[in-house]
Amino acid sequence: MLKLFFTIGVIGNTNTTGCQASFEQEALFTMQRLISLVAFLVLVVLTVAVSTQFLAGDWYQAVNQPGWNPPAYILAVAWAVLYLLLAVSAWMVWDSAGGASYLALVWWFMQLIVSVVWSWLFFDLHRVGWAMVALGLWLLLALATIKAFRSFRAKASNLLVPVAAWLVFALWLNFTQWRLNGGGPGSVF
Repeated sequence: MLKLFFTIGVIGNTNTTGCQASFEQEALFTMQRLISLVAFLVLVVLTVAVSTQFLAGDWYQAVNQPGWNPPAYILAVAWAVLYLLLAVSAWMVWDSAGGASYLALVWWFMQLIVSVVWSWLFFDLHRVGWAMVALGLWLLLALATIKAFRSFRAKASNLLVPVAAWLVFALWLNFTQWRLNGGGPGSVF
């Protein structure tokens, strides 16, 4: 064991290249972690970019809204924070488990897909009932992701709790908008 310490230069500073190699390996590992974080952030930003192609526009302004509907700027900030939480939580799981977290990350990725579908249904097609169904699916996926992430990293799982809570709120808001605008079973199917 003592020979190992001398070999890598920890004791006696007999071999500085061993320390330098260790430092370079640590720097490479840190760079790889940073790149993977950026990759998750980019994936989420791309999702948001696609989702925002479906603008609220005049149609949304004409939709009957509940009195408790938050202003647009609050909704924008909330969604931005939640998407950031989505990215960071996925990265934390990837960072701690790598390829072993594949299924958990599939649940996470499905949330991104459904978020785009919800925006498309709600803002582009103006299908509030179908959008409500998509939000319900997104909530189920969020809960499945929370459970899946917990087995890899509890902190990552906890970051998704506000996402699930917001989706409950968004689902209630979507339901209320649907009801205020003549929604009924026929408008969903």
